[in-house]
Amino acid sequence: MQTYRVWEGTRTWLPGDDTSKFTIIEITGEELGWFEDVIDGKTYYVYQTSEGEVVINIVEQNYGIGEPSRAVIYRFSSLEEAAQSEQRYALEGLRLI
Repeated sequence: MQTYRVWEGTRTWLPGDDTSKFTIIEITGEELGWFEDVIDGKTYYVYQTSEGEVVINIVEQNYGIGEPSRAVIYRFSSLEEAAQSEQRYALEGLRLI
């Protein structure tokens, strides 16, 4: 098992920028995979914790200087619960379901 740091909120990645509002959480488990959807500009990361929880982190990068990137974190008690949610797309994209 590894420890991963995932974030949600908005951040610009500029040093000293105090307008960024984000939270970082640590999860212990394994990365089930990730993929980038170039059409919607989002990257989907899927993890399974040591307790069996499924964590989906969706990051929308903005490559303009000073423009914020956005991320959200979704947590599910199991892969089956995640498959029944709006985040099914991430699981299908990784061929986990």
